[in-house]
Amino acid sequence: MNPHPLATAIAAAVAGRDSIQLATAVTDTVRLRALLPGGPIEEHGRDAVVARFGRWFADMDSVDLVESAGEAVADRLLIHYRLDLAQRGSRWACTQTSVCKLAGGRLATIDLLCSGFREI
Repeated sequence: MNPHPLATAIAAAVAGRDSIQLATAVTDTVRLRALLPGGPIEEHGRDAVVARFGRWFADMDSVDLVESAGEAVADRLLIHYRLDLAQRGSRWACTQTSVCKLAGGRLATIDLLCSGFREI
């Protein structure tokens, strides 16, 4: 994968916990699906999806973007990024990989395929 402007913008918005920037990168009717260790999730609509991303890292003292990449294939975008997280003296690395469908240059669907945490 290579640097991709939309993938970089999404990763930066997630790391910055910037709901405004994330909201501008998704459609009004965006759909998020993920199978996570806590169980499957599905959210529909810009507000719900942006709020879900916000809740994932809300309790962290810091969230730093380490790397991001993307690869466009037809109407889909593969997004991968790694974050360094810190909370009360503990540190983790979080990687997330998503396959997204695009509509009008924004994310219309987000299928979060992998979300992994490991302690640093």
